[in-house]
Amino acid sequence: MTANRRASAVLFGFDFQVNAAIILLLENISELNCVRLESNYEDIDITLNNNHHILAQAKAVEKSSTDFRNVRKNLEKALHSLSEGSEKIKTNKLILITNSPNPLNEENSKSIFYGDAHRSYGSLPDSSKKIINSYLNNVPCPLDLNQFSIQILPFETDDENERYKVVTQKINDFIGELKLKDPGLGKQLFKIWKDNIFTNGSKKRCFYCFIEKGFNMANYCCYYRSRKDWK
Repeated sequence: MTANRRASAVLFGFDFQVNAAIILLLENISELNCVRLESNYEDIDITLNNNHHILAQAKAVEKSSTDFRNVRKNLEKALHSLSEGSEKIKTNKLILITNSPNPLNEENSKSIFYGDAHRSYGSLPDSSKKIINSYLNNVPCPLDLNQFSIQILPFETDDENERYKVVTQKINDFIGELKLKDPGLGKQLFKIWKDNIFTNGSKKRCFYCFIEKGFNMANYCCYYRSRKDWK
């Protein structure tokens, strides 16, 4: 792999990680206190209001619809990392979030990961559970499988409309639930969250999001701040 190719893969992976964080932020926004990228515990670390955490490993594949060579290796790494992180803090959910529509590279499960699928361990076919269990057998303190799930975020190509279509739709759905009518609000909110979560990840800060009733375009549906003193 050339240096340019490696750099492109790294940038693609970090872009996926930021967008995955936005998706998880939206899905847990009623309980959310803050979001961190590259915390001491995981790729994506969401702290809830009860001080429990949602930990997520983000695994992106550039040609996700056709390249399944490394998805099992990604699964194994995620299970090890999530197990280690969940030893150190109280967790509610442990997630492998990926753009691969066949994250276990097997016939029995590839049809269930269609679209933006969310699959708990308990909902997987026995063959998939066997794959996961085989990797966890090599982990000294394996994660709680009742908390583990695999989540798909479709994310591919250099066409921004295609790459960001799911996260854009989730933001627009969120705005719709708030009954806000400001034109272009979805795009602006996406840019603000993406820029600030990216800054959080690159500078190791925490992105706080507070949702209030009756807010408007002026505050873009959220207040946020970066804090330098998090551990």
